[in-house]
Amino acid sequence: MIQATEQLPGRLSRARIATSLIFAFNGLLFAAWVPHIPEVKHQLGLSDASLGLALLGPAIGSVISMPVIGRATTRYGSGMVTAVLAFATYLAISGPGLARNLPELFGALVLWGVVTGGLDVAMNSQAVQIETSYRRPIMSSFHAYWSIGTVLGTVLGSLGAGFGVSLAAQQAGLAVLLALVTGWCVRQFIADHPPRDYQAGKRVFEFRLVLLGMAGVCALLAEGSAADWSPVYLRDDLQVSPGQAGIAFGAFTVMMTVGRLTGDRLVLALGRSRSLSVLAGIGTLGMSLGLLNNTLIGSSIGFACLGLGLSVMVPVIFSTAADGPGAAGPKLALVSSFSYLGFLLGPASLGPLAHATSVHTALWVLPTFAALAGVLGVIAVRMTARLSTPAAADVR
Repeated sequence: MIQATEQLPGRLSRARIATSLIFAFNGLLFAAWVPHIPEVKHQLGLSDASLGLALLGPAIGSVISMPVIGRATTRYGSGMVTAVLAFATYLAISGPGLARNLPELFGALVLWGVVTGGLDVAMNSQAVQIETSYRRPIMSSFHAYWSIGTVLGTVLGSLGAGFGVSLAAQQAGLAVLLALVTGWCVRQFIADHPPRDYQAGKRVFEFRLVLLGMAGVCALLAEGSAADWSPVYLRDDLQVSPGQAGIAFGAFTVMMTVGRLTGDRLVLALGRSRSLSVLAGIGTLGMSLGLLNNTLIGSSIGFACLGLGLSVMVPVIFSTAADGPGAAGPKLALVSSFSYLGFLLGPASLGPLAHATSVHTALWVLPTFAALAGVLGVIAVRMTARLSTPAAADVR
């Protein structure tokens, strides 16, 4: 592991590639499980309600582990913790496929959430260290790899389910392959930068972290709800064929990936504040017009705009959270834990609203929360800029 103070371009580039691969692997393994959910539901004889309970497991496990892992990265270094949790994820990944009943499935998913949620904090903390060494925005590129991993994982999981490969065998095979590459990755991580001290030796209550967490909740609520409810909207409200039900979410995913691949250049050119303002505006306006149009093409364009609008939201929120006094890990853990509530509560909260009104009406939550995420994010970015950290100086 190289020292954070070293500025060797080749070594730093390898650290960036290695961390990007960990992001991609984390997304791939999660997405590869999704196509097998109906298979698991059928094999275990679960009702819709029982399956819904089991699917809360990863979010619960993540919320439990994130604060602990945040402190661990400060003590042991983000590179070391990332390495341990990456291999722990590969060991735990087959658990859901080996479950024989609801309690075992729930326990396996909670365990998976513990390791993968902790990995989320650790790998983002390592990404922050690399971004600090680069002295320019690169966080969106890491999250782009996560998005690319989810696309690849969805394809692999669908192929596995289609060819009758069991979930346990599929995930175990993928884990072995990924572990071999991870063996190279963990040797490329860099050591953490020394944290800034708090003024006068006192811990400062950072209200900006609360605002960043709230912005993350709004962004991930919109993101998670788009994934779960866009196919339902197209199928039930717009009466499209089953083969067309995934078009809107496909447009959302593609544009989110494109936004993350180009997001670093946008943040470098406009600054964090303007980037959030511009993209949140695109997401809010585009999704609103798509819902007003209420057709397959219009709605798909609306979801595409929403994906673009949300694309840099989480990367910027995490980079901003790491700025300021103190080690990055605990601050990232706080914001990540808060933000994950959006994934936990968002899709579920739209259900009662859709039942009371309609799916179309409930989806107006998405542009509303995209706008709110942008507003809260901009306020928090500007508060962070007043801390006068080098990374926060280009707030604009």
